[in-house]
Amino acid sequence: MKIQQYLLVLLEVLFPYMLNADVTEDIHFSHIGLEEGLSHSTIFAINQDKGGNLWFATYDGVNKYDGYNFIVYRHQYTNPKSIASDISRCITMDDSDRIWIGTREGLSLYNHYKDEFSNYYYKRNGLNVAVTSIIPIKKDWLMLGTAEGILLFDVKKECFLSDTLSSSLHGLQPAALVRQGDCIYIGTEEGVYIYTLSNGILEKLVDVPTGIRVHTILCQMFNRIWLATEGDGLYLYDMKTKELKNYRYEDGKSGLNSNYVRSLALDTENRLWVGTYGGLNIYKEGSDSFSSIKSSEIQEGSLSQNSVRSIFRDSQGGMWLGTYWGGLNYYHPLCNRFQRIKHVPFLNSLSNNVVSCIVEDNKHNLWIGTSDGGLNYYDNASQLYKNYLFNSGNLDVPFKDIKTVYVDEVQDRIYVGAHAGGMMVLHRKSGYIEYYNRHNSNLPSNNIYSIISDGYGGLWVASLEYLLHFDIDKRNFTIVDVDGDGHKLQQYNRLLFCDSKKRIWAGGEMGISVFNQVGTSLLPNTDFQIASVLKQAFVNCFYETSSGYLWIGTRNGLFALKESDKQFLQYTTENGLPSNVIYGILEDAYGRLWISTNQGLSCLNSESGKFRNFTIMDGLQGNQFNAGAYCRKDNGYMLFGGVNGITSFRPETLIDNPYAPKPVINKLFVHNKEVLPDDETGILKENYIRESYNFIFISEFIRHFFCRFQLYSG
Repeated sequence: MKIQQYLLVLLEVLFPYMLNADVTEDIHFSHIGLEEGLSHSTIFAINQDKGGNLWFATYDGVNKYDGYNFIVYRHQYTNPKSIASDISRCITMDDSDRIWIGTREGLSLYNHYKDEFSNYYYKRNGLNVAVTSIIPIKKDWLMLGTAEGILLFDVKKECFLSDTLSSSLHGLQPAALVRQGDCIYIGTEEGVYIYTLSNGILEKLVDVPTGIRVHTILCQMFNRIWLATEGDGLYLYDMKTKELKNYRYEDGKSGLNSNYVRSLALDTENRLWVGTYGGLNIYKEGSDSFSSIKSSEIQEGSLSQNSVRSIFRDSQGGMWLGTYWGGLNYYHPLCNRFQRIKHVPFLNSLSNNVVSCIVEDNKHNLWIGTSDGGLNYYDNASQLYKNYLFNSGNLDVPFKDIKTVYVDEVQDRIYVGAHAGGMMVLHRKSGYIEYYNRHNSNLPSNNIYSIISDGYGGLWVASLEYLLHFDIDKRNFTIVDVDGDGHKLQQYNRLLFCDSKKRIWAGGEMGISVFNQVGTSLLPNTDFQIASVLKQAFVNCFYETSSGYLWIGTRNGLFALKESDKQFLQYTTENGLPSNVIYGILEDAYGRLWISTNQGLSCLNSESGKFRNFTIMDGLQGNQFNAGAYCRKDNGYMLFGGVNGITSFRPETLIDNPYAPKPVINKLFVHNKEVLPDDETGILKENYIRESYNFIFISEFIRHFFCRFQLYSG
């Protein structure tokens, strides 16, 4: 299913891990294969029925998929009501919602009332002729593409009609049949033909190079026809200007990754998706070129395999890609709202997935601290990572468990605090590094969790044991254990925060304190009435919003204070939070709060007080985030770090799924045994689902039984 990637491919797959992503780099696929119940990894065709089920034509049976489970239909030699062949090539739904399947042995009609098939065979020289394409042309009439030419099938009479077609039409060897309104486009090795249903006229639309097979046709508009070929790339034909333009792999300009094009489809944004032997291509209208997406063993969310044999857009706007050896790939824009930044072995990436702090400097570079991989520097210009894994002098513990980063833009220095490692100062211009720990300085603790500026050329430093002031010029630490009034300060501070009025907030395992700065002294602040619940809370984060609220994230929920009106707000899981353990808080352009927790990411509408929660199923790095690891970039993107990398997203572009699925009853159980039509129970006569009422017709005496229905969202 997966192929080996060489050096050039490794360079290509690096880019999805960069923070400034192109349009195709936001596309990540979910994979569905044999492990999930798919019968074969080769997918020739995809379609969807009225009930929402997906149908897949494979090399080993037809698969019906309800979003949870597969039902596989194979040929059974002893059962004439089974499908005509295990090898199916196409699936079509007609205007009466009948499901037609073209197979290697003939035409099959699925009866969803009885869950069985009716088969129709067209013989030539004593052999059954394969049906490769099916087009409904009018009520109870089908046009079929076969190796023996084009046929008609009368549904009511249940017979093939070849003599009703003109010899020129019947004699065509169609590789593609596509209907657009009154016109049927026919792709052959001799070019593309157009057949008008209303007058029965067959005309040649356009020539292609001799011997080149037109495999797939897509009408983007009535005047814009895309032609996929075997070996000669992709053609665009303009019916108004009669211009034929060729996009090829060799020209070095188009961006097409292969000349063997097998599938075409349009997404909800009317972008052209092109499946080739070399991967997926998406047409960029502005540059008249293609972006390429390929398979990778090491890139999460890449294609499962490069040979994209079929592409289909479902009723919800999701894109399904069937490959030749890699099963199914699924993409939906709403499943890709969040991007994941992770450590990738052997690639330029994060050094470690447990992220503990994220800071953006004034040049839009990122400084990312990790638990076991030291400090990461992400260069915005080159879009590459640099890792700093320091060795802090003679300490037994390496300087790798980073807890905090402070960027001094004036002095061009990076101050880094680590657990068990003390404090490090990186001079960016010279690259010179200073270490401060208990062995080489008067730093009383090697556990540094928070560093902020005092606004006067010095630093406030929080360790687990002490609150410290650092004189940058003198390179000297001073323990601040009492406030200006002589009161002893709380211990075990992990977090320091300076608000818009230059007040210092200290928080940690023993609650919060608020101070006014007077030189290197801290005086108790009385502007806020600190509730008793906060005086004992385990504090993980502070955040000040544009409306003047000071938000506090704790292990006991979310709190808000406002100085002007003495308001005090509290939110817990009872109010809609996914967890009471709050790690990070950020505000978006709409005034909504985004909150990282121990059970996912939550968005609070401050006006309504309602939460919208997201989990790993929505594409997050994981459900568990980390304290201190959050940052809103200057371009509006938010970054939240956790135990499995970083979740990146632009909150203003997030939209919810507008599709409301209907409940559909698909199975009936009596005493935990599934009831089938016409079985020994006599309960169920048909597998008929009435759309308007969504119930199954069953015998009256079913009321006497204990029944269990399985529901799914169709």
